[in-house]
Amino acid sequence: MALPKLNDMPMYPVIIPSTQQEVRIRPFVVKEEKILLIAMESQDPKQIAGAILDTIVSCTENKVEPKSLTAYDVEYMFMQIRGKSVGETSTINLACDKCEERNEVKINISDIKINSKIPESRITLTDKIIVEMKPPSYMQIAQSEKILGENSNATDRLFGLIIEFMDAVLTDDERIAINDIPHEEAIEFLESMTSDQFGKIREYIENQPMLKHEVDYDCENCGHHNNIRLEGLQDFF
Repeated sequence: MALPKLNDMPMYPVIIPSTQQEVRIRPFVVKEEKILLIAMESQDPKQIAGAILDTIVSCTENKVEPKSLTAYDVEYMFMQIRGKSVGETSTINLACDKCEERNEVKINISDIKINSKIPESRITLTDKIIVEMKPPSYMQIAQSEKILGENSNATDRLFGLIIEFMDAVLTDDERIAINDIPHEEAIEFLESMTSDQFGKIREYIENQPMLKHEVDYDCENCGHHNNIRLEGLQDFF
């Protein structure tokens, strides 16, 4: 005799930011929460990224293609799933700007927004060379040894991230897809840039959509009024 099914899960509509496609999400169950907690405890970025992505796929009943989700899609959707699973508020610890005492601050998850404006994808480096950029999928980043590998340093991670964002290099004569050239050649191309040219590439990445929310609170220790901007999934936990 089989055990009864405990819960009929409610489904909630949510919009995927990058495509504006509507999908339906459900709260995660204990099994999925356990996997998330184990991943968080491991402090392994690749394991954490994989657990978050697997949770989204499960909680949309496999209605999304994980390879198509950008990093900001994942951030937004995971936040919405978490809100439906463990409550519409998240309590975080923030340090006071003045006395540095840590304060517990509650955030309403429904108030957290994402700026979905994507920056111009074509970056002019010279009058003859243009770089085409594109947001990589979250899976590309999560599986990249150059970005999340244990042996990568800060410079390796930055260059690895930039290369994932680069789609092609355009000249007067041809379009060179970044995926068609060796990684070392792409690194040499980046290293040959001036600071101004490299800055344009970094600016594209830094201006990608992400979770953003401003928090106002008075410090319980010194009374100082704080205004804090939270950015990215990690700031909300």
